[in-house]
Amino acid sequence: MCVDSKSFGLFLKNKISVHNLSLKNVAVYAYRNKTGKANWEIVKTSSDTLAVEKDTIPQNKFDSEIDIRQVELEHVNLIFDDRNTEVYSRIDDADLRLKLALTKGASSLGVEFENKNILFWQQGELLINKVAVFLQTDIEVDRSTALWTLKNTGLTINGIRMDVNGELRRDTVTKTVGMNLKYGLHAPSMETVMNMIPEAYVKRGQISAKGEVKVNGTLEGNYGNKQLPAISLNIKINDASARYEGLPYGIDNFTADFESYIDLMRRNPSFLNLKIFHFEGVHTKILADAKVEDLLIDPFITLHTESTVDLDALAKTFPLQESVTIRGKLDAGLNLKCRLSSLKKQDIGRIRLGGRLALKDFELKDTAKNFNFLGNADLKFSDSETLQAELEIREILLNSRKLSSEIDRMKAKVVSTNPQDTTKIVTLQCELEMNKLRANIGDSLKIYSGKTTGTGELAPKEQNPAMPMINFSMRTDSLFFNANETKLALGVAGIKVKLEKKNDSLWTPRGIIGFDRLLVRAPEFGLPLRVRKTAVTIDGPRITLRNASLKIGHSDMVATGEVIGLYRAMAKNEILKARLAISSEMIDCNQLINSFSLSEDSASVAVTDTVPPTEMKLFVLPGNLDFELQTDLKKVVFEQVEFEDVCGKVDLKNRTLHLRNLGMRALDADMKAVMVYRADSVRGGYTGFDFKIRDINIAKLVDFIPSMDTIVPMLRSFKGRVQFDVAAEARLDSNMNIRIPTLRSAMHIKGDSLVLMDGETFAEISKMLMFKNKKKNVFDSISVNIVVNDGSVLVYPFQVSIDRYKAAIGGEQGLDMNFKYHISILKSPLPFKAGVNISGNLDKMKIRVGKAKYKDDVTPAAIHKVDSTRMDLGRRIVERFHRIVGVR
Repeated sequence: MCVDSKSFGLFLKNKISVHNLSLKNVAVYAYRNKTGKANWEIVKTSSDTLAVEKDTIPQNKFDSEIDIRQVELEHVNLIFDDRNTEVYSRIDDADLRLKLALTKGASSLGVEFENKNILFWQQGELLINKVAVFLQTDIEVDRSTALWTLKNTGLTINGIRMDVNGELRRDTVTKTVGMNLKYGLHAPSMETVMNMIPEAYVKRGQISAKGEVKVNGTLEGNYGNKQLPAISLNIKINDASARYEGLPYGIDNFTADFESYIDLMRRNPSFLNLKIFHFEGVHTKILADAKVEDLLIDPFITLHTESTVDLDALAKTFPLQESVTIRGKLDAGLNLKCRLSSLKKQDIGRIRLGGRLALKDFELKDTAKNFNFLGNADLKFSDSETLQAELEIREILLNSRKLSSEIDRMKAKVVSTNPQDTTKIVTLQCELEMNKLRANIGDSLKIYSGKTTGTGELAPKEQNPAMPMINFSMRTDSLFFNANETKLALGVAGIKVKLEKKNDSLWTPRGIIGFDRLLVRAPEFGLPLRVRKTAVTIDGPRITLRNASLKIGHSDMVATGEVIGLYRAMAKNEILKARLAISSEMIDCNQLINSFSLSEDSASVAVTDTVPPTEMKLFVLPGNLDFELQTDLKKVVFEQVEFEDVCGKVDLKNRTLHLRNLGMRALDADMKAVMVYRADSVRGGYTGFDFKIRDINIAKLVDFIPSMDTIVPMLRSFKGRVQFDVAAEARLDSNMNIRIPTLRSAMHIKGDSLVLMDGETFAEISKMLMFKNKKKNVFDSISVNIVVNDGSVLVYPFQVSIDRYKAAIGGEQGLDMNFKYHISILKSPLPFKAGVNISGNLDKMKIRVGKAKYKDDVTPAAIHKVDSTRMDLGRRIVERFHRIVGVR
């Protein structure tokens, strides 16, 4: 909104009437800085109360008459950020209706306000939340004295109506508002008190009641300029009794006396004091008193109770909702003294607790909130300077939306040392025996422990005695852990761990976990991981393995190294890191690869059955793995090939498998391999590889790389052993076959004494060139460079010697199997130099004699240039797939 100076002058000098003003979906941010300057101070105050600086706005005193009949604000969200008093408040979904009559003498203001929730923070502490308010008031304003008087004020908080009266006085010099308000329960009675019980648990009904009820309090002090008012509350109920109509039992006697005082400015001590709480009914008697001192500093809590509670009788005293069930018995005689800081710092040994607590078939259940608690237990506490307790739990069952747990037959004994030194954590020792523990945290985390014995100690850290440290050791016959469908099971496990506290919610574990056997199942992987008897070392998120024996299906391995972040990977699907040295007698890659697409139901089939290589499918690696493996593998099976003595580095990261300079032997040949594999879905993937194979049989080479039959079909016509180097990248289909049109490759084939086998093409050429041996001929040596790119195969000219001829061979071939090759005769018994052109395809081939084209293409300089071109392409291909995995 914009207002010009003329309009502002009218605003200052004339009477203004507003009949109706309505705004919806309003967002307001009210801010006061540390010096008290507020962003809503847009009107100049009178010169007699506060000196002001010169401004372009006229310095008139604001004395206009304003008559506002109705202002409505609907669905308002207000943030009040007061840095001056360190208060932050948020009001959600509020409705405001007001009327205002402003004159030179007295003014009046009518307000009606309601909201869904108020959130209030002061000095970083959350003090109020989930509070719904309805306010209706008339305010008289004396402008000469700046006094605001509340009339006919009703305040309803979460359904409880209060009457409020008093005065507010504004001081424009100190920028404060003086408050002197009193409030009390509207129409105080025992019926009103009974109706304060939330309707979610108890039905509303006719009540006959008697007794004296008083609820009142004050709000006194200044607000503003780093000041906040103090609030008090007093509740007294004397000799009350009540009974719901239609129920057999009632409340025979109810007496309570409670007072509280809260001074957020901490000028006076704040406290809560329950002087007495006395409740009597059928088979039930509760007597308690409690006090909280130093409420806003370090609350000191004292509690005493002698109570016998029969929930079966109480269920016949209150008209419970159908969703609510209470039953069983409770017997308690407790004395408690502790500071809240002891609980926050886990300084449990500093708690003074004496008495007893017995639960017999004690059950609290609310199906509407998915909550159930069932307990059978006896707890005894020694009332002394040290905390000493004996616990015998026959059964504890807790179910809620966030946490579920079950304990069967647990005994524990707790002893602490003398807590005289207040500068360090009190040492607390515990002995434990338990038959069974089951716990669910949310929907994703599940824990089970079988028969367990253990000891624990809560003690001060050596470096910082004010911080706690936990030492515990335990032995269990079985331990299960399930997080986001990843399952971990240990049989006969022994644990010895030290937990050091880092901050309020972070504890760092260090120690050893030993087990007879371990089983891990992951939803992305159809095969279980089995670990034989071993022990692992834990240091925070780091787990150290030493010669751990693992088995996955047919594959076995021994692992040494570190696994980092296992818990967060299972619970939150965060990155799981591993730096391991892996040795193995046998790795079945066919089974491992296919297990990525197997469900757990078919995992048992995968373990016992061999996966046919023809059924190989594209697999997607989990995205949260970051593995670096140093391998020493005696035997690896992949498709129909067995690799031996596989050594080198293997990385798994960002759903990518990276083989780094792997050395191996297969097909009676030595190999070096670099390879990248990645698939983001089962529909297609990517691979890049750089193979260097020495002294391999040509027939086995074609079997090893089937696509060679398509790229270089003439290769099958040769017999012998070659050196084969290839750098390539391509897209893969769902069956892990190379999509030939996407293939980019640079190959080098070198061999000596290769035999060109009989065939139709050779027969026709040998007849045309008058070979002596028309059945079989031997090449002294060949060195071929081949490039595959953009759907075509280019064979660079290379020199060969066969029969009585020396020739240069080269040409091109399309992926449609049509080719065009040329043979230049460089030396022969013929009196002239000629060439042979071969074109067409394998089904229809044309052979013609023509001119020699490659006379100058097989010189040492030309061959060196071709070698450089091929090697440069190969290098660029390798650099490309290295970029995919982040290797530089």
